[in-house]
Amino acid sequence: MRFIVLGLIIILLSGLPAMGEDNDKDLESEISRLLSDDEPAIQTTRQGGGYFQSLNPDISLIIDGFYHGDTSREGIAHIFEEVSGFGHECAEGHEHGPDKGFNISHMELYFSANADPYFKGWGIAAIEEEGAEMEEAVIQTTALPHGLQVKAGKFFSDIGRLNPQHAHSWDFSDQPLMYRLTLGQHGLNDKGVQVSWLAPTGFYLLAGAEAFQGNNETMFNYLGTNDGLPNKPGPRVFTGWLKFAPNIDNPNHAMQFGIFAGKGAHQEEHDGNTDGTMDHWLNGYSKFYGADFVYKYDDLRAYGKGDITFQGEYLQRQKDLTVKSHDLNAALIGKHKMEKQDGYYLQATYGLFERWRIGLRWEQIGLSNEINSPDGTSESPDASSRMSLMTDWSLTEFSRIRMQYNRGNYELSGADEWVNEFYIQLQISLGAHGAHKF
Repeated sequence: MRFIVLGLIIILLSGLPAMGEDNDKDLESEISRLLSDDEPAIQTTRQGGGYFQSLNPDISLIIDGFYHGDTSREGIAHIFEEVSGFGHECAEGHEHGPDKGFNISHMELYFSANADPYFKGWGIAAIEEEGAEMEEAVIQTTALPHGLQVKAGKFFSDIGRLNPQHAHSWDFSDQPLMYRLTLGQHGLNDKGVQVSWLAPTGFYLLAGAEAFQGNNETMFNYLGTNDGLPNKPGPRVFTGWLKFAPNIDNPNHAMQFGIFAGKGAHQEEHDGNTDGTMDHWLNGYSKFYGADFVYKYDDLRAYGKGDITFQGEYLQRQKDLTVKSHDLNAALIGKHKMEKQDGYYLQATYGLFERWRIGLRWEQIGLSNEINSPDGTSESPDASSRMSLMTDWSLTEFSRIRMQYNRGNYELSGADEWVNEFYIQLQISLGAHGAHKF
Protein backbone atom coordinates (compact mmCIF):
# COMPACT_ATOMS: atom_id res chain seq x y z
CA MET A 1 0.00 0.00 0.00
CA ARG A 2 2.75 2.46 0.92
CA PHE A 3 4.44 1.92 -2.47
CA ILE A 4 1.16 2.74 -4.21
CA VAL A 5 0.86 5.96 -2.21
CA LEU A 6 4.47 6.96 -2.92
CA GLY A 7 3.96 6.18 -6.60
CA LEU A 8 0.90 8.39 -6.71
CA ILE A 9 2.83 11.26 -5.20
CA ILE A 10 5.63 10.98 -7.77
CA ILE A 11 3.12 10.90 -10.61
CA LEU A 12 1.19 13.85 -9.23
CA LEU A 13 4.24 16.00 -8.63
CA SER A 14 5.54 15.27 -12.13
CA GLY A 15 2.28 16.68 -13.44
CA LEU A 16 2.59 20.15 -11.88
CA PRO A 17 0.99 22.62 -14.26
CA ALA A 18 2.00 26.10 -15.15
CA MET A 19 1.34 28.91 -12.70
CA GLY A 20 -2.31 29.93 -12.48
CA GLU A 21 -3.81 26.85 -14.08
CA ASP A 22 -7.40 26.36 -12.98
CA ASN A 23 -7.60 23.38 -10.66
CA ASP A 24 -11.34 23.43 -10.06
CA LYS A 25 -10.96 24.60 -6.47
CA ASP A 26 -13.51 27.35 -6.98
CA LEU A 27 -16.35 24.94 -6.22
CA GLU A 28 -14.62 23.77 -3.06
CA SER A 29 -14.15 27.36 -1.96
CA GLU A 30 -17.82 28.13 -2.55
CA ILE A 31 -18.94 25.12 -0.54
CA SER A 32 -16.58 26.07 2.26
CA ARG A 33 -18.00 29.60 2.23
CA LEU A 34 -21.55 28.29 2.41
CA LEU A 35 -20.68 25.90 5.22
CA SER A 36 -18.78 28.57 7.11
CA ASP A 37 -20.60 29.62 10.19
CA ASP A 38 -20.10 32.63 12.32
CA GLU A 39 -16.83 31.00 13.31
CA PRO A 40 -15.30 33.63 15.45
CA ALA A 41 -12.17 31.92 14.78
CA ILE A 42 -10.56 34.81 13.52
CA GLN A 43 -10.20 34.48 9.82
CA THR A 44 -7.74 36.76 8.13
CA THR A 45 -6.60 36.54 4.54
CA ARG A 46 -3.10 37.47 3.64
CA GLN A 47 -3.08 40.49 1.38
CA GLY A 48 -0.89 41.05 -1.64
CA GLY A 49 1.11 37.90 -1.13
CA GLY A 50 1.45 37.12 -4.81
CA TYR A 51 2.85 33.81 -5.84
CA PHE A 52 6.21 33.97 -4.18
CA GLN A 53 7.24 33.62 -0.62
CA SER A 54 6.86 36.64 1.56
CA LEU A 55 8.85 37.51 4.63
CA ASN A 56 5.53 38.26 6.34
CA PRO A 57 3.63 34.99 6.83
CA ASP A 58 0.38 34.89 8.80
CA ILE A 59 1.24 34.50 12.45
CA SER A 60 -1.24 34.04 15.26
CA LEU A 61 -1.45 32.88 18.84
CA ILE A 62 -4.51 31.25 20.40
CA ILE A 63 -4.78 31.44 24.18
CA ASP A 64 -7.38 29.19 25.79
CA GLY A 65 -7.94 29.12 29.55
CA PHE A 66 -10.78 27.64 31.57
CA TYR A 67 -12.06 26.78 35.01
CA HIS A 68 -13.23 23.20 35.45
CA GLY A 69 -15.08 21.48 38.22
CA ASP A 70 -16.61 18.00 38.51
CA THR A 71 -18.28 15.89 41.17
CA SER A 72 -16.13 12.77 40.78
CA ARG A 73 -13.85 11.84 43.64
CA GLU A 74 -10.67 11.34 41.59
CA GLY A 75 -11.29 13.61 38.62
CA ILE A 76 -12.88 13.15 35.22
CA ALA A 77 -9.63 11.84 33.70
CA HIS A 78 -9.74 8.90 36.11
CA ILE A 79 -13.35 8.21 35.08
CA PHE A 80 -12.30 8.07 31.42
CA GLU A 81 -9.61 5.52 32.33
CA GLU A 82 -12.19 3.27 33.96
CA VAL A 83 -15.07 3.31 31.43
CA SER A 84 -15.84 -0.33 30.65
CA GLY A 85 -14.57 -1.38 27.27
CA PHE A 86 -12.63 1.83 26.69
CA GLY A 87 -10.36 2.28 29.70
CA HIS A 88 -6.73 1.27 30.03
CA GLU A 89 -6.18 1.34 26.30
CA CYS A 90 -2.44 1.23 26.77
CA ALA A 91 -0.59 0.55 29.98
CA GLU A 92 1.99 3.23 29.34
CA GLY A 93 -0.59 5.81 28.28
CA HIS A 94 -2.73 7.59 30.83
CA GLU A 95 -5.67 9.80 30.19
CA HIS A 96 -4.93 13.47 30.53
CA GLY A 97 -7.82 15.56 31.72
CA PRO A 98 -8.52 18.93 33.24
CA ASP A 99 -7.63 19.64 36.84
CA LYS A 100 -10.34 20.75 39.19
CA GLY A 101 -9.82 24.50 39.21
CA PHE A 102 -7.97 26.72 36.77
CA ASN A 103 -6.47 25.25 33.57
CA ILE A 104 -4.62 26.51 30.52
CA SER A 105 -5.03 24.52 27.34
CA HIS A 106 -2.00 24.45 25.11
CA MET A 107 -1.37 27.73 23.32
CA GLU A 108 -1.48 27.42 19.55
CA LEU A 109 1.27 29.31 17.73
CA TYR A 110 0.44 29.33 14.02
CA PHE A 111 2.53 30.23 10.94
CA SER A 112 1.24 30.06 7.37
CA ALA A 113 2.30 31.32 3.93
CA ASN A 114 2.43 30.44 0.26
CA ALA A 115 5.90 29.23 -0.69
CA ASP A 116 5.60 29.62 -4.47
CA PRO A 117 3.03 28.92 -7.22
CA TYR A 118 3.01 25.25 -6.34
CA PHE A 119 3.10 24.91 -2.58
CA LYS A 120 1.87 26.47 0.61
CA GLY A 121 2.72 25.47 4.13
CA TRP A 122 1.81 25.99 7.72
CA GLY A 123 3.16 25.02 11.07
CA ILE A 124 1.46 24.93 14.46
CA ALA A 125 3.32 24.64 17.73
CA ALA A 126 1.35 23.51 20.76
CA ILE A 127 2.88 25.23 23.78
CA GLU A 128 2.10 23.83 27.20
CA GLU A 129 3.37 24.51 30.68
CA GLU A 130 5.67 21.49 30.46
CA GLY A 131 7.08 22.38 27.03
CA ALA A 132 6.15 22.56 23.38
CA GLU A 133 5.44 20.05 20.66
CA MET A 134 4.74 20.20 16.94
CA GLU A 135 1.00 19.85 16.36
CA GLU A 136 1.11 20.40 12.59
CA ALA A 137 3.85 20.93 10.01
CA VAL A 138 2.32 20.72 6.55
CA ILE A 139 3.36 21.17 2.93
CA GLN A 140 0.37 21.28 0.58
CA THR A 141 0.20 21.50 -3.18
CA THR A 142 -1.81 24.37 -4.68
CA ALA A 143 -1.69 23.83 -8.44
CA LEU A 144 -2.19 20.17 -9.28
CA PRO A 145 -4.55 19.50 -12.19
CA HIS A 146 -7.88 17.68 -12.25
CA GLY A 147 -8.90 18.61 -8.70
CA LEU A 148 -6.02 16.73 -7.10
CA GLN A 149 -4.20 17.88 -3.99
CA VAL A 150 -1.39 16.35 -1.94
CA LYS A 151 -0.60 17.17 1.66
CA ALA A 152 2.44 15.85 3.53
CA GLY A 153 3.97 16.35 6.95
CA LYS A 154 2.26 16.09 10.32
CA PHE A 155 -1.42 16.92 10.33
CA PHE A 156 -4.90 16.00 11.55
CA SER A 157 -6.60 13.33 9.49
CA ASP A 158 -9.64 14.55 7.56
CA ILE A 159 -11.75 11.63 8.75
CA GLY A 160 -15.08 12.72 10.19
CA ARG A 161 -16.07 16.27 10.97
CA LEU A 162 -14.45 17.06 14.31
CA ASN A 163 -11.09 15.32 13.91
CA PRO A 164 -9.65 17.89 11.44
CA GLN A 165 -10.72 20.79 13.66
CA HIS A 166 -8.53 22.41 16.25
CA ALA A 167 -9.86 22.57 19.80
CA HIS A 168 -10.46 26.33 19.72
CA SER A 169 -12.96 25.92 16.85
CA TRP A 170 -15.14 23.31 18.62
CA ASP A 171 -18.68 24.29 19.60
CA PHE A 172 -18.19 22.80 23.08
CA SER A 173 -15.34 23.03 25.55
CA ASP A 174 -14.46 19.34 25.35
CA GLN A 175 -14.38 16.48 22.86
CA PRO A 176 -17.29 14.10 22.40
CA LEU A 177 -16.65 10.84 24.25
CA MET A 178 -16.60 8.98 20.94
CA TYR A 179 -13.36 10.74 20.00
CA ARG A 180 -11.87 11.00 23.46
CA LEU A 181 -12.09 7.30 24.26
CA THR A 182 -11.23 5.80 20.87
CA LEU A 183 -8.68 8.17 19.30
CA GLY A 184 -7.48 9.96 22.42
CA GLN A 185 -7.24 13.56 23.46
CA HIS A 186 -5.46 14.66 20.28
CA GLY A 187 -7.52 12.67 17.79
CA LEU A 188 -5.85 11.11 14.76
CA ASN A 189 -2.88 13.44 14.30
CA ASP A 190 0.30 11.94 12.88
CA LYS A 191 3.08 12.16 10.31
CA GLY A 192 2.02 11.07 6.85
CA VAL A 193 0.72 11.96 3.43
CA GLN A 194 -2.75 12.67 2.08
CA VAL A 195 -4.04 12.62 -1.49
CA SER A 196 -7.46 14.16 -2.16
CA TRP A 197 -9.56 14.56 -5.29
CA LEU A 198 -12.34 17.06 -5.90
CA ALA A 199 -14.61 15.43 -8.44
CA PRO A 200 -15.66 17.55 -11.45
CA THR A 201 -19.33 17.23 -10.59
CA GLY A 202 -22.10 19.78 -10.27
CA PHE A 203 -22.14 19.18 -6.54
CA TYR A 204 -19.41 18.95 -3.92
CA LEU A 205 -17.73 15.52 -3.89
CA LEU A 206 -14.32 15.17 -2.27
CA ALA A 207 -12.47 11.87 -1.79
CA GLY A 208 -9.24 11.30 0.06
CA ALA A 209 -6.74 8.66 1.15
CA GLU A 210 -4.12 8.96 3.86
CA ALA A 211 -1.09 7.00 5.04
CA PHE A 212 0.27 7.67 8.53
CA GLN A 213 3.31 6.51 10.42
CA GLY A 214 1.07 5.04 13.15
CA ASN A 215 1.69 6.60 16.58
CA ASN A 216 -1.78 6.99 18.08
CA GLU A 217 -1.49 5.53 21.57
CA THR A 218 -5.11 4.51 21.95
CA MET A 219 -5.95 2.92 18.60
CA PHE A 220 -2.69 2.56 16.67
CA ASN A 221 -0.01 2.15 19.30
CA TYR A 222 3.47 0.97 18.31
CA LEU A 223 5.94 -0.42 20.86
CA GLY A 224 8.60 -1.66 18.46
CA THR A 225 10.43 -4.89 19.17
CA ASN A 226 9.82 -5.00 22.93
CA ASP A 227 9.42 -8.50 24.37
CA GLY A 228 8.75 -10.43 21.22
CA LEU A 229 6.68 -7.82 19.40
CA PRO A 230 7.47 -7.66 15.67
CA ASN A 231 9.14 -4.71 13.99
CA LYS A 232 6.70 -2.86 11.70
CA PRO A 233 8.15 0.00 9.65
CA GLY A 234 5.79 2.80 8.69
CA PRO A 235 3.43 3.70 7.32
CA ARG A 236 1.34 1.53 9.63
CA VAL A 237 -2.06 3.26 9.36
CA PHE A 238 -4.20 3.84 6.26
CA THR A 239 -7.46 5.76 6.04
CA GLY A 240 -9.95 6.79 3.39
CA TRP A 241 -12.89 9.21 3.39
CA LEU A 242 -15.58 10.65 1.16
CA LYS A 243 -17.43 13.95 1.66
CA PHE A 244 -20.57 14.92 -0.23
CA ALA A 245 -22.60 18.15 -0.22
CA PRO A 246 -25.76 18.40 -2.33
CA ASN A 247 -26.73 21.56 -4.15
CA ILE A 248 -29.53 23.40 -2.39
CA ASP A 249 -31.35 26.18 -4.21
CA ASN A 250 -31.89 28.21 -1.05
CA PRO A 251 -28.55 29.88 -0.21
CA ASN A 252 -29.47 30.01 3.48
CA HIS A 253 -29.09 26.25 3.79
CA ALA A 254 -26.03 24.03 3.46
CA MET A 255 -25.29 20.47 4.43
CA GLN A 256 -22.56 17.90 4.09
CA PHE A 257 -22.36 14.14 4.59
CA GLY A 258 -19.26 12.01 5.04
CA ILE A 259 -18.11 8.43 5.46
CA PHE A 260 -14.68 7.24 6.55
CA ALA A 261 -12.69 4.14 7.48
CA GLY A 262 -9.19 3.19 8.56
CA LYS A 263 -6.98 0.28 9.56
CA GLY A 264 -3.54 -0.03 11.07
CA ALA A 265 -1.12 -1.91 13.29
CA HIS A 266 -1.71 -1.85 17.03
CA GLN A 267 0.36 -3.18 19.95
CA GLU A 268 -0.34 -3.23 23.68
CA GLU A 269 1.50 -4.07 26.88
CA HIS A 270 -0.21 -4.65 30.23
CA ASP A 271 0.52 -5.14 33.88
CA GLY A 272 -1.79 -8.05 34.64
CA ASN A 273 -0.98 -8.42 38.36
CA THR A 274 -0.65 -4.65 38.95
CA ASP A 275 2.82 -4.92 40.48
CA GLY A 276 4.13 -2.03 38.44
CA THR A 277 5.89 -4.19 35.83
CA MET A 278 4.59 -5.02 32.38
CA ASP A 279 4.01 -8.75 32.07
CA HIS A 280 2.24 -9.45 28.77
CA TRP A 281 2.37 -8.03 25.26
CA LEU A 282 -0.11 -8.20 22.37
CA ASN A 283 0.21 -7.53 18.66
CA GLY A 284 -2.37 -7.11 15.91
CA TYR A 285 -4.40 -4.38 14.30
CA SER A 286 -7.21 -1.90 14.87
CA LYS A 287 -9.76 -0.77 12.35
CA PHE A 288 -12.62 1.70 12.37
CA TYR A 289 -15.37 3.08 10.20
CA GLY A 290 -17.93 5.81 10.64
CA ALA A 291 -20.14 8.51 9.19
CA ASP A 292 -20.77 12.20 9.84
CA PHE A 293 -23.16 14.95 8.80
CA VAL A 294 -23.64 18.68 9.33
CA TYR A 295 -26.51 21.01 8.45
CA LYS A 296 -26.28 24.79 8.70
CA TYR A 297 -28.92 27.48 8.40
CA ASP A 298 -27.73 31.05 7.91
CA ASP A 299 -30.45 33.45 9.02
CA LEU A 300 -28.51 36.36 7.44
CA ARG A 301 -28.98 38.50 10.52
CA ALA A 302 -25.96 40.19 12.04
CA TYR A 303 -23.45 38.34 14.19
CA GLY A 304 -25.04 34.92 13.88
CA LYS A 305 -28.46 35.72 15.36
CA GLY A 306 -30.94 33.05 14.27
CA ASP A 307 -28.28 30.76 12.80
CA ILE A 308 -28.73 27.02 13.41
CA THR A 309 -26.25 24.15 13.16
CA PHE A 310 -26.92 20.42 13.56
CA GLN A 311 -24.15 17.90 13.42
CA GLY A 312 -23.49 14.32 14.37
CA GLU A 313 -21.00 11.49 13.95
CA TYR A 314 -20.88 7.73 14.48
CA LEU A 315 -17.73 5.64 14.86
CA GLN A 316 -17.16 1.93 15.44
CA ARG A 317 -13.74 0.47 16.15
CA GLN A 318 -12.47 -3.08 16.44
CA LYS A 319 -9.20 -4.41 17.84
CA ASP A 320 -7.93 -7.89 16.94
CA LEU A 321 -4.81 -8.81 18.91
CA THR A 322 -2.68 -11.91 19.60
CA VAL A 323 -0.70 -12.52 22.80
CA LYS A 324 2.96 -12.56 21.73
CA SER A 325 4.58 -12.87 25.14
CA HIS A 326 3.28 -13.52 28.68
CA ASP A 327 5.47 -13.68 31.78
CA LEU A 328 2.68 -14.92 34.08
CA ASN A 329 0.83 -17.46 31.95
CA ALA A 330 2.70 -18.90 28.97
CA ALA A 331 -0.37 -20.92 27.98
CA LEU A 332 -1.99 -17.72 26.73
CA ILE A 333 0.72 -17.07 24.14
CA GLY A 334 -0.85 -17.26 20.70
CA LYS A 335 -4.38 -16.71 22.04
CA HIS A 336 -6.55 -13.95 20.60
CA LYS A 337 -8.17 -10.90 22.15
CA MET A 338 -10.92 -9.07 20.29
CA GLU A 339 -12.74 -5.89 21.25
CA LYS A 340 -15.51 -3.99 19.49
CA GLN A 341 -16.95 -0.68 20.68
CA ASP A 342 -18.84 2.19 19.12
CA GLY A 343 -20.22 5.62 19.92
CA TYR A 344 -22.02 8.63 18.51
CA TYR A 345 -22.90 12.21 19.34
CA LEU A 346 -25.57 14.65 18.17
CA GLN A 347 -25.34 18.36 18.80
CA ALA A 348 -27.09 21.59 17.85
CA THR A 349 -26.34 25.28 18.31
CA TYR A 350 -28.62 28.28 17.87
CA GLY A 351 -27.84 32.00 17.64
CA LEU A 352 -30.07 33.29 20.40
CA PHE A 353 -28.91 36.92 20.22
CA GLU A 354 -26.25 38.79 18.30
CA ARG A 355 -22.94 37.10 19.21
CA TRP A 356 -24.70 34.77 21.70
CA ARG A 357 -25.23 31.06 21.06
CA ILE A 358 -26.74 28.20 23.02
CA GLY A 359 -25.94 24.55 22.37
CA LEU A 360 -27.10 21.06 23.32
CA ARG A 361 -25.13 17.82 22.88
CA TRP A 362 -26.20 14.21 23.52
CA GLU A 363 -23.85 11.29 23.20
CA GLN A 364 -23.52 7.58 23.94
CA ILE A 365 -20.61 5.15 23.81
CA GLY A 366 -20.55 1.40 24.07
CA LEU A 367 -23.91 0.61 22.48
CA SER A 368 -21.89 -2.19 20.92
CA ASN A 369 -19.38 -3.21 23.57
CA GLU A 370 -17.83 -6.67 23.23
CA ILE A 371 -14.66 -7.91 24.89
CA ASN A 372 -13.34 -11.42 24.16
CA SER A 373 -10.25 -12.12 26.27
CA PRO A 374 -7.36 -14.54 25.53
CA ASP A 375 -8.44 -16.83 28.39
CA GLY A 376 -11.74 -17.52 26.63
CA THR A 377 -13.93 -15.30 28.77
CA SER A 378 -16.11 -12.58 27.27
CA GLU A 379 -18.19 -9.68 28.52
CA SER A 380 -20.53 -7.02 27.13
CA PRO A 381 -20.58 -3.97 29.42
CA ASP A 382 -23.44 -1.52 29.27
CA ALA A 383 -23.26 1.80 27.45
CA SER A 384 -22.29 5.16 28.95
CA SER A 385 -23.94 8.46 28.09
CA ARG A 386 -23.55 12.20 28.59
CA MET A 387 -25.57 15.35 27.99
CA SER A 388 -24.05 18.83 27.63
CA LEU A 389 -25.48 22.34 27.66
CA MET A 390 -23.43 25.35 26.68
CA THR A 391 -23.75 29.06 25.97
CA ASP A 392 -21.05 31.27 24.56
CA TRP A 393 -20.61 34.96 23.88
CA SER A 394 -18.24 36.09 21.14
CA LEU A 395 -17.48 39.66 22.10
CA THR A 396 -15.62 40.15 18.81
CA GLU A 397 -14.14 37.89 16.14
CA PHE A 398 -11.12 37.58 18.42
CA SER A 399 -12.52 36.65 21.82
CA ARG A 400 -15.11 34.32 23.28
CA ILE A 401 -16.47 33.43 26.71
CA ARG A 402 -18.20 30.08 27.17
CA MET A 403 -20.00 28.27 29.98
CA GLN A 404 -20.80 24.57 29.79
CA TYR A 405 -22.46 21.94 31.97
CA ASN A 406 -22.07 18.17 31.44
CA ARG A 407 -23.99 15.40 33.17
CA GLY A 408 -22.61 11.95 32.43
CA ASN A 409 -23.60 8.41 33.41
CA TYR A 410 -20.51 6.20 33.11
CA GLU A 411 -20.39 2.40 33.22
CA LEU A 412 -17.41 1.50 35.43
CA SER A 413 -16.80 -2.23 35.95
CA GLY A 414 -20.45 -3.07 36.38
CA ALA A 415 -21.42 0.00 38.40
CA ASP A 416 -22.85 3.29 37.16
CA GLU A 417 -21.39 6.59 38.28
CA TRP A 418 -23.04 9.94 37.66
CA VAL A 419 -20.66 12.87 37.20
CA ASN A 420 -21.47 16.57 36.79
CA GLU A 421 -18.92 18.84 35.13
CA PHE A 422 -18.70 22.62 34.80
CA TYR A 423 -16.60 24.73 32.44
CA ILE A 424 -16.04 28.47 32.27
CA GLN A 425 -13.80 29.15 29.28
CA LEU A 426 -12.09 32.21 27.80
CA GLN A 427 -10.43 32.18 24.37
CA ILE A 428 -8.66 34.96 22.55
CA SER A 429 -6.76 35.09 19.26
CA LEU A 430 -3.86 37.39 18.52
CA GLY A 431 -2.68 38.03 14.97
CA ALA A 432 -3.73 36.66 11.60
CA HIS A 433 -5.07 33.12 11.68
CA GLY A 434 -5.76 31.04 8.58
CA ALA A 435 -9.40 30.36 7.72
CA HIS A 436 -10.92 27.13 8.95
CA LYS A 437 -12.57 24.77 6.50
CA PHE A 438 -16.08 25.12 7.86
